[in-house]
Amino acid sequence: MGTLPPLSATSLSLRFWGTYFLAIVLLAVGLVVGPAPPASASDYRLNAGDVLTFDFLDDAELPITATVSGNGEAQFPLIGGVNVVGLTITEAIEKLGSEYRRRDILVDPKLSLNISTFRPIFVLGEVRSPGSFPFYSGLTVEQAIGLAGGMQVVTANASDRLIVRARLRAEIEAAKAEIVHEAVYAARLAAQLKSSEKVDLKDVPEVARTHVEELPVDGVIELEEKILKEDLAAYRSQAQILTEGIAQAEGGIEILNELVQQQKDIVSNSVDDVARVGALRQRGLNTESELSRAENSAATEKAQLLETFATLARTRQEMSELKLQLAKLAADRKKDILTQLQEREIAIKKLIAEQRSAEEQILLLAAVARDESKKNQISYAYEVRRSAVGGKPTSLQASLVTELLPGDVVVVSIAGM
Repeated sequence: MGTLPPLSATSLSLRFWGTYFLAIVLLAVGLVVGPAPPASASDYRLNAGDVLTFDFLDDAELPITATVSGNGEAQFPLIGGVNVVGLTITEAIEKLGSEYRRRDILVDPKLSLNISTFRPIFVLGEVRSPGSFPFYSGLTVEQAIGLAGGMQVVTANASDRLIVRARLRAEIEAAKAEIVHEAVYAARLAAQLKSSEKVDLKDVPEVARTHVEELPVDGVIELEEKILKEDLAAYRSQAQILTEGIAQAEGGIEILNELVQQQKDIVSNSVDDVARVGALRQRGLNTESELSRAENSAATEKAQLLETFATLARTRQEMSELKLQLAKLAADRKKDILTQLQEREIAIKKLIAEQRSAEEQILLLAAVARDESKKNQISYAYEVRRSAVGGKPTSLQASLVTELLPGDVVVVSIAGM
């Protein structure tokens, strides 16, 4: 071998310089594209859940569909189940042809086999709607991210920020109005507890008093006082009905007590009559029928006394039930009002939190507008996790143009985080 002359700027040939710059360009392109090789659906190996379309090319029959089951087999005409998991479409066609020939079914089978439905791909990480999505041939990382709604963190332009700011301001105003409504509602409930017909703003929950002082509430108070009066009228009407029923029951009990006393006297006289008639009968001064009439009369009066006792007991039970209903009416009303008061306070606190959240978002939008240049510098990293049939899962660093295979998992993350 000869020795090369010493290199100098003047002795390098144009061909050498062209080769040198070409090497630099290729190296730069390799760094930009990344290490993930392009994938093709033809490289895909069948797996459980794939739906296949199978057809004999030399007959008039329609194609059939065959699903790869959990045990790896798919059912084909005339030969039944054939294990195709782990095979490419080409390898599966060759295996099926061999089966038809081996079983002396076909001499030179002409077969068509395609995948009609692939396993879905998954997109996770910094996307708006992570989840599973249908696979189709030629699907790239960029297209998969589009199916997932795009990047989670995006740069908003000025018009977008104006729209968002207007929406947030509307939410703040709506929250303020709702807080006032809930606060006056709570004050009305407090008035119900006191059986008052007027709403007192002193009864507004402490957390909402500043909001009530800032906004006009006359219209809200007027409406709540109408509700208050209707509620009090309904409660008083029910209570009055029960009270009147109790009063009637008490009056009936007094009357029945008098009847009981009178009936006791009658029974006592009847018993005395029976004794007197019986003594006369022993002396032969009256007949047996007169004694029987006296005994029957005494028995009737005793039965009447027992019936009066039963009526008295029923009336006392009815009065007790009415008193119980009256007490329950008041207790249930108080419990319901206290429950609603608690709900109002929870609702007010939630609305205040929503208002503050919207205000903080407006401040954040202002900060983003001031620091837009930093926001534009966000970049993303893409990883494709691929599980080979019967092999170990692999992880590939990908770019937006990397093609995916069925079952791939795309993970989007913010670079450097």
